[in-house]
Amino acid sequence: MRPLLACLAAALPLAAQDPLTLDEVLRSVDRHYPPLLAALQDRTLAAADVLAASSRFDVSVKSAYDSVHGGAYPTDVFRAGAEQALQFQGMSWFAGYQVGTGTFAVYDGKLQTDAGGEYKAGVRMPLLRDRPVDARRADLQKALIGRRIADLGVDQQRLLIVQLATRRYYEWVAAGLRYRAAQAVLKVAEQRDSQLREAARLGQIPSIDVTDNQRAILTRRAQVIEAQRGLQQAAIELSLFCRDAAGNPALPEENRLPGAFPAMRDIDEQRLGEDIELALKRRPEVRRFREQRNQVEIDRRLAQNQLLPSVDVVLSFSSQIGERRVRRGPNDVMASLIFDLPAQRRAAKSRDLAALARIEQFDQRERFARDQIAAEVRDAYSALKAAFERARVLREEVEVARQLEAAERVRFELGEGNLFLVNLREQATYETELREVAAVAEFYRALALYEYAIAEAMSRPRRP
Repeated sequence: MRPLLACLAAALPLAAQDPLTLDEVLRSVDRHYPPLLAALQDRTLAAADVLAASSRFDVSVKSAYDSVHGGAYPTDVFRAGAEQALQFQGMSWFAGYQVGTGTFAVYDGKLQTDAGGEYKAGVRMPLLRDRPVDARRADLQKALIGRRIADLGVDQQRLLIVQLATRRYYEWVAAGLRYRAAQAVLKVAEQRDSQLREAARLGQIPSIDVTDNQRAILTRRAQVIEAQRGLQQAAIELSLFCRDAAGNPALPEENRLPGAFPAMRDIDEQRLGEDIELALKRRPEVRRFREQRNQVEIDRRLAQNQLLPSVDVVLSFSSQIGERRVRRGPNDVMASLIFDLPAQRRAAKSRDLAALARIEQFDQRERFARDQIAAEVRDAYSALKAAFERARVLREEVEVARQLEAAERVRFELGEGNLFLVNLREQATYETELREVAAVAEFYRALALYEYAIAEAMSRPRRP
């Protein structure tokens, strides 16, 4: 009778395609996984916020036409101008054109121009308030930080998704190995059936051995059905991550199952300290708290800026052209000094106090996040080491179980044993193999958690 290992190889279907790899699954995730694609839209939303904040520095063009007739002062006045706030030192510029004709009252004299109209241009420069920062620049800076926060949010989602996809992949591999092991142990009993029937017909063994083997066949067929259902379930769950070119879930075919798990690798304890430092640099949570704190720092600088008096200098130049009608000009240079200071400034003081409290909140949240990440890495490392040792012990146990099975089969063939003991040994080997598969699968689940804890996916670019 053929040993279990030989039957295992014989029971496997011929692969029509290359085995499905984890890298292939993760490429599919990057291209087609809907929750990740939805998370990527946060970047677009953040970019829209940046665009909206930048719009406050757009050139503003205005024009107006006033016509007054039927009274003592019939006039026509047309004016057009443009102005723009600048990001440099809170400055802004303005330029315009105005033409006023008719009869103007003394108090409206500035509306009258020479025949060709009046051109005017100038700049406004803050000297204290709004010079280091103003509301426009603060909103833009916060929007730019918000874009980085959105990127970190996408990174966080991707880490979680990669970890989950990795676990689902190895669960599918484990389910496939369990199914193949169940098929192999069934194949052994089925191939032995004809030999037992012939031996019973010749009177070499009692007929009860044939019946006992039939019982073993039925039991193992039930095991195959159960394992097949487990494989189907694992394939369905993996199909959420493994998608076709159109982005639809694609059930991985049985003939794409790998023949075995990848070789396990142990992690040196010396690497633990380095990985903790890597995790603290890579994990998006820590960097996100830091960026959120930076946003509040901008709020605080803006609040402190609002405590300063407003002292603005306005410089402008105007020029009259055409037939002379007005006494001013034809070229004027004007300078203005504008002062404004709210007496109590309680609104600015309250915003400064609130910003300081939020900064302290983010400092404490970042501190706890760092402690939590370090604890996660240590726990994941502990779980990984334990899973590695357990899988190694079970691998040795499988070898011992196979030796006992082979020895019991030899004893039976020599007439010193009985079929009942052979079936027990085969079942014991099968169950040990299942435990080994579960142990190795647990190792790869622990490895996925460890790589999530140290943000290993951050060191690899998204797959195109």
